Order: sequence, then structure tokens, then C-alpha cells
Amino acid sequence: MADHNHRNTQLLLDALSLLGHATGGVSLFAAGIVLASNKVTASWPVMLLVLLKNVAEPALILGGLRWLGFGDPLLSEAVLTMAIPVMPIVAMLALQYRVGEALAASSLFFSVIGSVITLAVFILVTN
Repeated sequence: MADHNHRNTQLLLDALSLLGHATGGVSLFAAGIVLASNKVTASWPVMLLVLLKNVAEPALILGGLRWLGFGDPLLSEAVLTMAIPVMPIVAMLALQYRVGEALAASSLFFSVIGSVITLAVFILVTN
């Protein structure tokens, strides 16, 4: 019985591992489709969203966790997780429901481009 449970567990883990390995490529492909189907513009709402996601959110987590007395590794992991750019699912949902498509696509584009700088800064600040 225990061997049967182990095989079922291993089968489930293998399936989830396969799915997990594919998600990165699929999300990049989907992001490319969304960006190709919309014109990217640098408007004030887009820049505000990017600033909030890339800078304000991780900075608030950094300040809040330091104020609460947390240290590494939790502090750096939480801050860097929050500094990850906008996820492609946001633009995909906007495209699916036809709401704010250009805003979502532009935010995705500028958030990913800006994350090269903001992630580097937050890595330096937390280490």
C-alpha cells in the first residue's frame, strides 16, 4: 500500500514539475502576443502603474519588514519577490475581457524593462 501511494505521489510530482517547467516559456510567448497586438505608449497612467509596481510596492515591504524587525533571509526574499515586474496574466486578462488592453500591455512592457534597474537596486539594498 505504501509503495502504491509513493508511486501516485511521484506521478503527481512529475506532472506538476513538467507543468512548472513549461509555464515560463508559455508566459513569455503570451506576453509577446499581447505586446504585438497592442501599441506600447508611455502615458502618465502607465508610468504611475510601473512606478507603483516596481518601486513603491517593494519599498513599502522593505520599510515595513525592517520596522517590524525582520531580517534576512525573509526580508530580502519578500522584497525581491515584490520587485518582480508585472506578470503577463494581467495583460492576457485585459485582452480577454477587452478592458484596458493598451494600458496593460504598455505597463507590462515598461515594467519588465524597468525591472532591470529596480531589481538590481533592491538586490543591492537588501544584501
